[in-house]
Order: sequence, then C-alpha cells, then structure tokens
Amino acid sequence: MDYEGIKGLAKHHKQAFGRIVKCEMYQLEKGKILALTRMHDDYHDMNLAILLDDSYRIEEIGGKMDRIPYPCCEEKPLAMLSDLTGISVLERGGLKKVKERIPRNAGCSHVYEMIESTFRAIFVGSYSIVDRNWNGVLSLDLEEHRQLGLASPILADTCYAFNRASADEEILQRSRRKVEEAKKKMEAIEAVKGGK
Repeated sequence: MDYEGIKGLAKHHKQAFGRIVKCEMYQLEKGKILALTRMHDDYHDMNLAILLDDSYRIEEIGGKMDRIPYPCCEEKPLAMLSDLTGISVLERGGLKKVKERIPRNAGCSHVYEMIESTFRAIFVGSYSIVDRNWNGVLSLDLEEHRQLGLASPILADTCYAFNRASADEEILQRSRRKVEEAKKKMEAIEAVKGGK
C-alpha cells in the first residue's frame, strides 16, 4: 500500500492517541539563537527553551510542564536540564552527550524527545539563518546549495541527499566561487556603510 492506502485505514475509527511536537527558532542579537519547543499530547503539555551562543552551544536551558501524568515527573527531570549547558548542538554526538549527562532513569523520555526534536530543528534551521545573512548578494541553485552541504562535515553522510557518493567537484567549485564573490560584495557593502 502507498501512503494514502495506509492512512485510509484510520477512516471511521476513533483516534486512540495524538501528539504534536512543535519547534521554533529565533535569531537574536550578537548571533545568539533561541529555540522553543512544545509537546502536546493526550497526557502531556510541556515546553522547552534553549538559548544558544553564536557557536551553537547551549548557554541556558529551561523547561516547564503544565500537564503531566504523575507529579514526580516535574521535579528532577527539569532540574537536570542545567547539566546540558555547554553542549554543542551542531557537533556530532551532541545527543549522546545529553544521554550521558542525564541518565535515562533520572530523566524523562518525553523531555529527551523534545531535546532531540529541538536539536534536529536547530540543525535544519541554522542553514536558513545562514542563508538569510547574505542579504541578496548570493544566489545559489538547489544543487549548488546541496553540494556545499555535502562538503560540510556537519551534513556529509547524514542522509540520502547529503550522501558523499553524490558529490560533484565541478558544481562544488562553482558554488565556492559564488560564495567568495558574495563575501567580497558583502565586504564592499560594509565598507560603504562604515564610510558614512
């Protein structure tokens, strides 16, 4: 069956459980990033806020549980969030460090899920933030953008689109030339602004 066929099995049946995880990112002053995540399901209504420094390391982290199944869920798992300060979100092994610093039996599987969703959202969102900083002086087509991603140690071999086997050196070099030209344009723009 395809997606529609499988999804169609739910027709005329009562939903047994529902969960929504929503992640938002905000670019703040001085290169800082704020990530907000909310998990809402039939048993939980939980929020997570992570403030990252300009190198994507956790500077501050906090959580709030408005609705949970057991009162004891709120105390220790939220207090332990501060142990995650300093973890680099974009470094390989970041989620492993989370699990090392907060053992499974001392944490909350739902907070872990929110942290993982947040890290993944930051990973994807960080590239759109970088793209926006070019102020229209850089124009890459999708394949040029993908080839630059393939050259990144953060993205390489993370999924099918960034499989190193699909690297194209010619497109990568063209992309890098465009980036260098854009940097020169940005420097010229900044020089003009500085000379006012």
